Amino acid sequence: MMGDVRLPVVCSSKLIPAIMPQAAHHDRRPPRAFTLVELLVVIAIIGTLVGLLLPAVQAAREAARRVQCSNHLKQLALAFQNYESAKKQLPLAYTNPNGATKFHSWAPFLLPFVEEANLVSQYTLATEWWKSPNREIVINQLAVVQCPSTPSFNRIQDKPETTPPNKTGACGDYFPPTGVHPVDANGFLAPDEKVTGDTRGVVCWWSDGTKVTVAGLNNGGPANTSNRFKDVIDGLSKTILMAECAGREDVYRARKKYPVDYTGASGKKIRARGGAWATTDNAYMIGSVKPWDASFGDIPNSPRINSSNEWGHAFYAFHPQGTNVAMADGSIQFLADDTPLRLLCSLVTRAGGETAAAP
Repeated sequence: MMGDVRLPVVCSSKLIPAIMPQAAHHDRRPPRAFTLVELLVVIAIIGTLVGLLLPAVQAAREAARRVQCSNHLKQLALAFQNYESAKKQLPLAYTNPNGATKFHSWAPFLLPFVEEANLVSQYTLATEWWKSPNREIVINQLAVVQCPSTPSFNRIQDKPETTPPNKTGACGDYFPPTGVHPVDANGFLAPDEKVTGDTRGVVCWWSDGTKVTVAGLNNGGPANTSNRFKDVIDGLSKTILMAECAGREDVYRARKKYPVDYTGASGKKIRARGGAWATTDNAYMIGSVKPWDASFGDIPNSPRINSSNEWGHAFYAFHPQGTNVAMADGSIQFLADDTPLRLLCSLVTRAGGETAAAP
């Protein structure tokens, strides 16, 4: 019986160098780069994701701005309530120009109630708002009267006057609707929708009632020497106290901007009057389609939300699909673009006898 045959193991150091480098060479594969097609596919995917995310980011930012805007309106509504509690009446939309108070809007009266007492401590009612020492005060920008969605922030009104100085002041985006223009608005309403009776708003302007013009306009109609919440017999939760008219004094019709042109250097005089928070032009009755100057042409659409920010039209904001408003009870509502004009009229008048509420 033969024994086990064992082959010798050859472990020559001379053989290893000959084999190992060759094996290592085969294991080293060159790094694989993206092909042009693959790179284009990746770029396309990233572009698609950005396209999907960007609208969501923009929507989130606008939602935050809209909330901030509603907070500003809330502060102003509470300031009106605190003013009425302290003074037993609301401020006038603008004061009696024949009295000791001269020309002033509601704003200087309200500012101490939004923590701006120091700003208006040197403000005097014995001088018009655009003259010293008031003009040095009203040039100050106030965040509380500006909507963060408005494209042009910290705007300045600088309207030339025949007798200097110019009517210069920092702009705001909010105003108290003083009522409904019963002639202009009724031109857009059906026969069974006509606005009748008391067409004044919560914060109406001074009126002595002696002129034979429409109610509350040019000091005509019913006398209005003071405003009070008890005058709001339609209900505080059903009547608008403050609303948006953003972007003045530039004109916006729909979403197209027409830069302000006081002198007509561009061929037309263009102005959305009432931009400065201190001006007596700040507040207005709704329902009109007339421009500041006839050369610009009438507003092409009937009065509705976000149609135009021109004086006397309706409400205008830069929020998609609607606008914020503050009701007289301090609540904030969002009114859609397609809110009917008759409903807007019902919500603006303080004693029109309507029972409609914000949708």
